[in-house]
Amino acid sequence: MPPDPVRQADVGELLDRIQAVMNERHGARMTAVPAGELSEDEIYQGRNERVRTELMNLTGYFHSESSHHASEYWAWFRKSPALVSSYLPARWDYFDICTAHPDDHDVDSFIEESRRTGLRPPEEYGAYIIDSMTTGTKRIIYGNVPNHGLISNLPAGSCVEVACLVSDLGVRPMAYGELPAACAALNNVQINVQSLVVRAALEASRELVYTAAALHPLTGASLTLPQIREMVDRLFGAERPWLGELAA
Repeated sequence: MPPDPVRQADVGELLDRIQAVMNERHGARMTAVPAGELSEDEIYQGRNERVRTELMNLTGYFHSESSHHASEYWAWFRKSPALVSSYLPARWDYFDICTAHPDDHDVDSFIEESRRTGLRPPEEYGAYIIDSMTTGTKRIIYGNVPNHGLISNLPAGSCVEVACLVSDLGVRPMAYGELPAACAALNNVQINVQSLVVRAALEASRELVYTAAALHPLTGASLTLPQIREMVDRLFGAERPWLGELAA
C-alpha cells in the first residue's frame, strides 16, 4: 500500500520546521560567538547542538544521537582542537560523570524504603523488559538487534536500533522498511568499518585492524596512513594482555 500523501506532506513540513528552528538556534549565529561570551544555558542547550544541526542540514532528517557522541563518528567536527572547541565548547565525558558519583549508597536504607513505598524502576530499559516478559505487559522499546529484514537498505546481520514489542513472548523487533538514501549511506560508512573489525577478530588479522582504522572517517581526517599504522601498533602494545592471537 503506498504511503498516505497527506501524512507524508505533514512529515515533510514538520522536518522543514525542525530544521529551520535548529539553524536559528544552533547554526550560524552560534559559530560567530566566542565560547567565553556564551551563557551556561547557551553552552549546554544551544551551541552543543551544532553537530546535530549540521547533520540534519546534510541529510534532511533529525539526528537523534547527541552532538558529543555523533561528532566521534565523522570527519567534519574533530579535525583540530580549535574545531572541537567550536563545535563542542563544553567537555562531556561519561566516564568522568560516572566516577564522580559518591560511593556511599546505603543498601539497607534502600531495601527499607522499597518495602515501605514499593520498588520503582529507573529510566533504563532493563527492569521494564523483565517486567513485560514476566507479566505479559506489552511495551515498546527501542533496541539494538540483528538486521534480519528490518531495514531493507542496510546489510543483513548488521546491528540496527528499531522499535521492539516486549511481552511474555519475548522481545520482537518490528520491521522499519527503507531508510532515506542519505541516512542509509551514513550508516553504511560505519557498518563497513565495524564489519572489518568483526572480521579482524574472527580471523585474528592485525592487517584488517589497520584497514578498519584507516577507513574510519575521523581517523582519516586526522592522520596519514603511516600515522594510523603507528597508532594501531601502540594500541596493540597497550592492550597486549587481552588481545590473544592478535597481540602476536
